[in-house]
Amino acid sequence: MTRGRLKTLLYLITRCFCRPLTATGRSRVPAHPVVFVANHCSHADTAALLAALPRRTRIRLAPAAAEDYFFKGRVRGAIVTALTGAFPFPRHGSAGLDRAAVLLGNGSSVLLYPEGTRSRNGSVGRFHCGVAKLVQQGATVVPVGIAGTGSVLPKGNRLPRRAAVAVVFGEPRSFARNLSPDEVAQALRNDVCSLVSDAQDDLASPKPTLYERVGDFARTRAAVWLVFAWAFAEALWWPVIPDFLVALLALAAPGRWLILAVAATAGSVLGGGVASQLGGVGDWLASNALLVTPRMHEEAAMWMAESGAAGLLKQPLSGIPYKVFALRATDVGLALPSFISMSFVARGLRIGAVAAIFAGGGLALQRVWQRIFGAFLITYCIVFGFGLAATIESWR
Repeated sequence: MTRGRLKTLLYLITRCFCRPLTATGRSRVPAHPVVFVANHCSHADTAALLAALPRRTRIRLAPAAAEDYFFKGRVRGAIVTALTGAFPFPRHGSAGLDRAAVLLGNGSSVLLYPEGTRSRNGSVGRFHCGVAKLVQQGATVVPVGIAGTGSVLPKGNRLPRRAAVAVVFGEPRSFARNLSPDEVAQALRNDVCSLVSDAQDDLASPKPTLYERVGDFARTRAAVWLVFAWAFAEALWWPVIPDFLVALLALAAPGRWLILAVAATAGSVLGGGVASQLGGVGDWLASNALLVTPRMHEEAAMWMAESGAAGLLKQPLSGIPYKVFALRATDVGLALPSFISMSFVARGLRIGAVAAIFAGGGLALQRVWQRIFGAFLITYCIVFGFGLAATIESWR
């Protein structure tokens, strides 16, 4: 397993215990190697900061770890290095800073804790001035404030517990080379103290509800692509209709219903067009498609044989998956242009109607959804599951 994958494993574990973990200012982090300078109150600080970073930066970050503690034995040192990418940093002398300089020169960012030890009461201690050596060599410094990790893994505890954590990244800084090491250290400490205060404010502020988080996601490009990919896959093999996802996203973000419906329709029709041209592979899919019965294939083929492309208009209310019509289209001699054009009508009307209805419900009861969205989501999945089972049974 590569170091990047082990860091991903640590990321997943951290997300379980640092819950919720909020990261503010990630966009401020430059793409080039930098020195992260943070406060230190827990052994969970490094894991939390790594989890808060974008993946491209996380996999190239080397945190400093006390050589006399984390690298006391070969096994412990190997584990720490594998999980975090840490390098040994002696508490005395310049060897640790020299190693950090080499890492920066090789294209890695480094993480330093200038306090030199963990705080017992959460306050930010005096910063040692060693980081000024890297600054004088032209390194860019990003100050970081961390709050909440003292509750996840307090000093003296060996086992973590779940608690909220906030990480705030400051503006990248460079310093004039004529500043003294003490002046650089003090300036960075002032930055980190301010960011720690911001992080503590983040912990105290109300957390977004599930309804708000789903709505925020629905307003992203990722949601549009997810809906498109879901619909495309469903037209080939995936057993759950795209309406299931579109309805939830439109409910949480009513203003996005149209673009979500268009994306789902486009993905579905494109997938259907591909499915209709698969030949022998399509026959295999038709025989092995999940939650599809032989009677569905017979009925869809009969409708298209009798009415041509217009047979697709029966699909939206029939309970027969669209993929069945796609996989049987060439069997009944249906030309691809006719199949595609009628698919846009049938799929567009069905998906658009579902999206519009749920968007209307989202607008009408917006305040209610803030309180009951979690319970509704569970109920929605259960009802959908029973409805799907009943539909399949009716076509046996």
